[in-house]
Amino acid sequence: MSKQIKITMNQKREAILKALKEAKEPQTLEDLSTIIGEEVKTGTTNAMVTAGLIKKVGTRKVAKTVYVEVATYTLGDTKAN
Repeated sequence: MSKQIKITMNQKREAILKALKEAKEPQTLEDLSTIIGEEVKTGTTNAMVTAGLIKKVGTRKVAKTVYVEVATYTLGDTKAN
């Protein structure tokens, strides 16, 4: 049997429960973030899973655009060499 914890409900968690109740299929974190208009992170959902409020029921493949931080350059002292 899994360990259940008691968590404090807040507006975000209430919104997640409402979104999942109204959903016709399981939702990803990105789906939930879009629905409730606020970023949903794994810490929020993991606590809700542990408390038994929601269930993780599987996975879904999604296309993602990946952004990475890259260096930028400008002209320096061209007379140094």
